[in-house]
Amino acid sequence: MSLRTVLASDLNPIQTNAWLVGSIAPRPIAFASTVNVEGVRNLAPFSFFNAFGSHPPMLAFAPNRRGRDGTTKHTYQNVVATREFVIATVSHAMVQQMNVASAEYAEGVDEFLKSGFTPLSATFVKPALVAESPVQMECRLHQVVELGSGPGSGLMLIGEILCFHANEDVLTNDLPDTRLLDLVGRNGGAFYTRAFGGALFEVAKPAGKPIGYDQLPEALKNSRILTGNDLGQLANTAELPDLSSMESRPGDPADLPGMEAAIHHALERKDPSEAWRLVGLRLRV
Repeated sequence: MSLRTVLASDLNPIQTNAWLVGSIAPRPIAFASTVNVEGVRNLAPFSFFNAFGSHPPMLAFAPNRRGRDGTTKHTYQNVVATREFVIATVSHAMVQQMNVASAEYAEGVDEFLKSGFTPLSATFVKPALVAESPVQMECRLHQVVELGSGPGSGLMLIGEILCFHANEDVLTNDLPDTRLLDLVGRNGGAFYTRAFGGALFEVAKPAGKPIGYDQLPEALKNSRILTGNDLGQLANTAELPDLSSMESRPGDPADLPGMEAAIHHALERKDPSEAWRLVGLRLRV
């Protein structure tokens, strides 16, 4: 593998942003609803966004200075002036209308009207909810963090979540269900990611203290068939099985590559016990 190193100090703000958004992806999208001091609505998406605490519940997003000229965006100006905002999540059914709202309209233009989204009255804040969003959060500004100065510099808005709103259709056991939300994330360029259906997969959290990669047999680590994900699943085992007791079955492959391929397929099926049985056979070859 050939590794290229690029110094951040050698890049201009536009180039740096391209490296950031191309490398850190997919990013969740904060569809930020705000109002100015006159009450005029504004709606815009930002992908420098995430959650940062649960007691109290906190999130942050960054409507950063423009890379061209260092000016601030209407969303930032509105939040600093009113100290309130709503963050709406973006589903796949919303993505094209959201894209319309992302254009840089003149001050005072209502992106709800431009994009066709439906404003609803919030409970605690003046900015409107987005009726089409599956889950959204009313927020009060907690802190503004300036990350540098000049074009492209970060302006992080940290908000305390006052309440959540969710469409009943995306809840299971009274909580948002990842399988039902159909959210989209932002990648580099014009690319997005859809978190739905076959794109979703589960990874079991380690139970206690797994044996770890260092305890795996060297023959497995040196395999040209088993992948890093395969070895990671085996390393996540709670304890190393007694491999000497593993018995063969009719139809088991007798050759080394065949056994390793069978281990790989067992792990793809999420069948670690079968994988370890085959590992025991593999170590006898």
